[in-house]
Amino acid sequence: MKLERRPSIEATAQTPLGRLRAALNDAERVAVSASMSADDAVSFLRACDAIDPLLDEAGAAADIRPEVNRANFVRERLRTNAESIIRVVQRAGRSGDVEGSRSWDRAQHIAAHVRANRIRRLAIVGVGAAVLIAALALFPMLFPAEPAPDIGAISHLLANEGAVAALDLARAEYERFPDHPEAALWRGALELRAGDPAVAEELFAQARRQAASDVGFLFERGNLLIQAGLPDAAEADAAALIARPDAQAEGYLLLGSVHEARGDREGAIAAFQQAADLAAAANKPQLEVIAKTRLGMILQSLPVLPTPPDLTPHP
Repeated sequence: MKLERRPSIEATAQTPLGRLRAALNDAERVAVSASMSADDAVSFLRACDAIDPLLDEAGAAADIRPEVNRANFVRERLRTNAESIIRVVQRAGRSGDVEGSRSWDRAQHIAAHVRANRIRRLAIVGVGAAVLIAALALFPMLFPAEPAPDIGAISHLLANEGAVAALDLARAEYERFPDHPEAALWRGALELRAGDPAVAEELFAQARRQAASDVGFLFERGNLLIQAGLPDAAEADAAALIARPDAQAEGYLLLGSVHEARGDREGAIAAFQQAADLAAAANKPQLEVIAKTRLGMILQSLPVLPTPPDLTPHP
């Protein structure tokens, strides 16, 4: 039987797409670190330099949408960490290693812009500090905050002490604020988890009546149901949103979260990509950024696959 010849790992790595993925791997490896060493910073900048030309080269022959999203994540990390990257490289005396690097020049430009804005803000704050402090001191007396349920405490209890403790607090907060839609929504989700769908539906109906929009209600409830450990119920909200022509991006974003909660990375990647594409088409830039960020995070967290055995026949 004649064995099928497959490209070796070494040959694959020499293709534009293989080199692009290698550069992205190098950049992502240190981009998510809390701190960078000088070696990491130099490696990161060199990888960033390689990514843009490789995107153009690989994109001429392959579908590189996942790689484009990964590249956007890397660019955002360069923008966010520009000052710390420059500080690490300069303290280590490694500026010569990145001389002529486009990413190094970009980091310096970003850092200079950030410093200029910081100085400008400090000057403004310095001039008006006394007035601002006095205004802040008087504001609570003139405009006392409207009482509201402690939603943050409910979420904290759910994450740290479990659904039973969170439901007890949600019931107490609902008793204090029976007309507040968030209190109704949180209690509804936790009642559903506790096995009382009838009470949950009444609370959901109240929250839906008080919501600013039906799309906002479904999206918020779906995300809350995921927090409560009810991805199946959240998937129904995602399906309802996808069925609406004006909310498909929101629906696929929620569906991606459902898949991610179930540990289905492939499903999450496909849903987040669809959400980003639909958000771009619908001119919803904030939603597009969220979807791409979620997609980038899940892509960079994918495990490195072991090297397969060499099946090439030898004489």
